[in-house]
Amino acid sequence: MAETEELPEEIIVNILTWLPLKSLIRFTSVSKRLHSIILSDPKFAQSQLKAARQQKTLSHRLLVSTDAPQLESLQLDDTPSFGDPSSVRKLSFPFQPQPGGYIKLLGSCNGLVFVAVDKKFFYIWNPSIGFFKQLPDPVFPLYENVLAYYGVAYLSATDDYKVLVATFGFGGTKLEVEIFSVRTHIWERIESLSDVELRSQGTFSNNALHWLNHHNQHEMVSFDLAVQEFRRMPLPNYDHDGKSLSYLGVCGGCLCVSRIPKGACDSIDLWVMKEYDVCDSWSMLFSLKLSHPPELRLHSREFLVVETSTVVVNWTVKGFELIRIDHTEDEKLGRYMLKAVRICMIEYEESLLWISGYHSVKRDGGQVKILKTHQKASGS
Repeated sequence: MAETEELPEEIIVNILTWLPLKSLIRFTSVSKRLHSIILSDPKFAQSQLKAARQQKTLSHRLLVSTDAPQLESLQLDDTPSFGDPSSVRKLSFPFQPQPGGYIKLLGSCNGLVFVAVDKKFFYIWNPSIGFFKQLPDPVFPLYENVLAYYGVAYLSATDDYKVLVATFGFGGTKLEVEIFSVRTHIWERIESLSDVELRSQGTFSNNALHWLNHHNQHEMVSFDLAVQEFRRMPLPNYDHDGKSLSYLGVCGGCLCVSRIPKGACDSIDLWVMKEYDVCDSWSMLFSLKLSHPPELRLHSREFLVVETSTVVVNWTVKGFELIRIDHTEDEKLGRYMLKAVRICMIEYEESLLWISGYHSVKRDGGQVKILKTHQKASGS
């Protein structure tokens, strides 16, 4: 009987690269070697993410945080499974907030989620593999300030993740804006534009973060991460379409604006900027009419525009109802109920990526401590 020959390791690694993340997580318990390749090799994590994008098998999920505190993950790629108990994952907090505290989800790139905890601490976290790391403290005292707007970005040219945070002091005093670079491990203060009112999470596209300007309904504000400066950009001419709620997103790789009426959400218009920063390239991609529109209450302020759908947070007496509106089929509405007073949600991709340990750097005469990496496999 002939002896069975083992495959060379490079072939095994190549085969693993094309497998879905859920299967890879299971394989980490097969052997120490597989565990090391899957969870500890940054090149493998990058290759697996690239392969999943090429095959269009990358899983997109909705991450929801509440004041309960609760942390849940819902499938975003398919409307029928949205909110189905079999597809909802109850996640545990790797960084526990204080009693009465709150976790704010700042955004995500390549499966890495940036969060603020108790208005004091910042973390990078990968919900798929359990990796998390605390960031150095910013210069501004976050616990004394109110979070105004924020955003997360990844610059492929420099292989750098950045998180921008803007805060107001109590009583609406001076706005402070800082940006953190994972590559340099330093917080840097940025000058903001005057006469703008920006809120909540920024939309990342074309190496820039974007927010709607609530002081001017005809423009948005972008922050160019390459040159690190704010500038104003025009929005489409809606020509009095009767819709009054606008939300930024990305569709087909292009910056987009979702337009929704107040009250009965009976339609959605989606505008896309086909050529970045060219005003005349704005065009309506579609106008979706809903046969059975959800009735939105006045407290409904949270919307999330993703590639395939718009997610609406509808306040009810029983809590928050998440409604997924499919961009292609008006009869498809996914629903999920959460009991909470406050809610925060972002989209994230499932990946194996993680960030290596920090180097100590000097700042303001002091020194940022080297922070330990925490990593563990989860069943996600």
